[in-house]
Amino acid sequence: MNTKQPFDPKEILNSIELPDDLDRLIGDSVEKGYERMRRKTKIKKVSMVRRAAVIAGIIAAGCLAAIPVKAWVSSLVQERMEQVPAEEQKELENVMDSQTVNADTYSREYTQEEKARDAELRKAYAGGTFPESELRQEKTADETLADVLYYAQDNSVFHLPERELTDEELLQIIDFQTKRDYVLSQRTSQEYEEQRREAREEIAAEGGITEEKAIELGKEWLNRLYGITGEGMELNHYPDTDGDRHSYNVNFSIQSHEYYYFLLDSRNGELIHSMNSMADDLDREPLAVSVLEDKKDALYRMAEDYLVSRLGKEKDYERVVYSYRDKDGLLDNFNHIFFYFIKADGSAYEMRMNVEREAFSDFQMIDNYEEYVENLNKIGESNAAQNRKGKLVYKDMEL
Repeated sequence: MNTKQPFDPKEILNSIELPDDLDRLIGDSVEKGYERMRRKTKIKKVSMVRRAAVIAGIIAAGCLAAIPVKAWVSSLVQERMEQVPAEEQKELENVMDSQTVNADTYSREYTQEEKARDAELRKAYAGGTFPESELRQEKTADETLADVLYYAQDNSVFHLPERELTDEELLQIIDFQTKRDYVLSQRTSQEYEEQRREAREEIAAEGGITEEKAIELGKEWLNRLYGITGEGMELNHYPDTDGDRHSYNVNFSIQSHEYYYFLLDSRNGELIHSMNSMADDLDREPLAVSVLEDKKDALYRMAEDYLVSRLGKEKDYERVVYSYRDKDGLLDNFNHIFFYFIKADGSAYEMRMNVEREAFSDFQMIDNYEEYVENLNKIGESNAAQNRKGKLVYKDMEL
């Protein structure tokens, strides 16, 4: 049985790969947010593909500064959650409070076929396909239930039979997790909604865009950059009060499988940062650096085309640098390469590309490239000293 509890605040950034600037920005928030969340609830939901779920959780929670108030993926799910009896909600809450573990675990990993069906069933669940029965729960593990799916309440373990899970069983897990999320969101929403209400009022007073407009823009960027509509995906949105300026977070996800995040300037709706995380990418073997060198020119042209044609930026940069992590001749950042399009004033556009899929992944606006890289190098040196990540490499593109 896999009994590892990976959700330790000091280990989060070691076990997942986020853009290094985000490492720097949320390092302290992870610790503070984790402690604040622990005081409110002891449940930390880490799904089957743990790294992907943690990434989504970190961003969806506003860098763990707060737990997002969910905008449920459909009115059907919302209606189902609102019909959960008060006694059942209280029982879920009591179970969460009684647990001393910080994460869910599973008796085995999902098979590839189960992962694929889980992704499709999460979409179907959003459309109103619900399980016929409830997930079975036991106080503790029961060895006599070897061929039965059940959840052990004492240590938050999903005990899976060795056979393939049925669609009904997968739906039961999805439904249970959704109910638990709902109870948790109800528990924490009042405090954070008050903070966001104040943020919305401040944005309005400054003449900024509405949250509805931010959602509309997020959907447009989702389609423009990633070619999807967001249909059947969970939508989260909220004003971000961290930092020097107000912004809106808008993100779309299929839990444990794919995640799309957009940070928009609340003043004018300008896209500040977009991020994409795919569970399949996180589980792939690292490519050799030589593969990157063979592909970098084509990836550069693709990055520039996205920057100009899809993001609408001018070709006013004077220098282009590409960067990657090299660990013993292998790419140590989930097979990604970064291109920095540096302008005369020192600002830059960062474009992250997936080397294996030869696809766009992330975009970010950087105010000061030199300071940004200096901070990345400090983080990189620390990680390298602890043998956690490979060495950061920077090279100029020959334009």
